[in-house]
Amino acid sequence: MRVEFHPTFAQQYEQLCRNEEAAEVAGEITMLLDALEEHGHDLEGEASEDPSHPIVTSRYRTFALRRTPPTIYTPYADVPPVIRIPYVWFLDTDTHEEVAVVMLMGDKATQGSHWYPKQVETIETLLIPSWEHHHPTHRAMTRRTR
Repeated sequence: MRVEFHPTFAQQYEQLCRNEEAAEVAGEITMLLDALEEHGHDLEGEASEDPSHPIVTSRYRTFALRRTPPTIYTPYADVPPVIRIPYVWFLDTDTHEEVAVVMLMGDKATQGSHWYPKQVETIETLLIPSWEHHHPTHRAMTRRTR
């Protein structure tokens, strides 16, 4: 599966990887990113052990990789930080393939589910438009409705 990083995420990830005290968390994030690249949509689900869940408040096909609770990729991640890594599915209109673009990451430990609304707004109003501007053949895929 093709996975690309929005510059916002790339900067956050680079900072995390440079932080020696966060080496274990950085390693777990790397495992999740590798799993997304290898397994794509197969990571996505609703069960607590699924490493990726849909962000249902987004109008786009937006999911979040989850460091915690523990998953098969992050088996020891049972304490904060509670990292979420939202990504959006785009269609490359030239190749007709789906591309997962990792948008940003953040710790929702103190805010719980209240962390999502601001992130969704940032993704939908700033990050998706900037990605499409710099990648004119990419179109964010809207969420399927029943």
